[in-house]
Amino acid sequence: MRSPALERRHASARGAAPGAQEHGASLVEVLVSTVFVSILTAISYSFARATLVTTRVQAVKSDAQETTVMALDVMARELRMAGFSAAGTWLQPLRAAGSDRVEIAMDLTGNGDTDDSNERIAYSYDAAARQLRRATGGASPQPFIGNVAPNGFLLSYFDAAGVEIAAGSVGMTPEQLLRVHRVDVALQVQHPNPDPNATSPLGSAVFTSVCLRNQ
Repeated sequence: MRSPALERRHASARGAAPGAQEHGASLVEVLVSTVFVSILTAISYSFARATLVTTRVQAVKSDAQETTVMALDVMARELRMAGFSAAGTWLQPLRAAGSDRVEIAMDLTGNGDTDDSNERIAYSYDAAARQLRRATGGASPQPFIGNVAPNGFLLSYFDAAGVEIAAGSVGMTPEQLLRVHRVDVALQVQHPNPDPNATSPLGSAVFTSVCLRNQ
């Protein structure tokens, strides 16, 4: 049997008074802790989800902007080449033109015709597929950029005096094609919004003007 003095020393080592009883957490304390942890978990989940949605929205916006800028840059460079002839002779820049389509020609080899690769380029808008399509050398058009907004591809034509040349439903006449000096290009794309609470799509709109050579 331990002496009272020895019992007191053991109690002091345990940090409790002699004869004191140790108790666990009560049911109320457990419930309070559980509720507190649940609230913290819900807050953390909401914050993480909001951060993820924001990241996805920014990624879609960046992709839309990058796609439209690159597509318009390619198209503008090719429009500037319309009418170019390596032989230095005059060449008609436009072979066909409408509000949603255009065909350009150039003579890169200087052999006097436009039958070689990439010497005839056509752009057209497919409303059903929401695609801007590109064709070279008279071949079948291929998708160039997707998710184009309804009426999101628009071409406008102007003569050297800045007067707009209206293209009919079947395109321009040969006389009108010869008068075109400037082409304005407007391009807009729309992507589905990854934010489930958003109702409007995400998009990007770009615009440029290109003056044709020899016109």
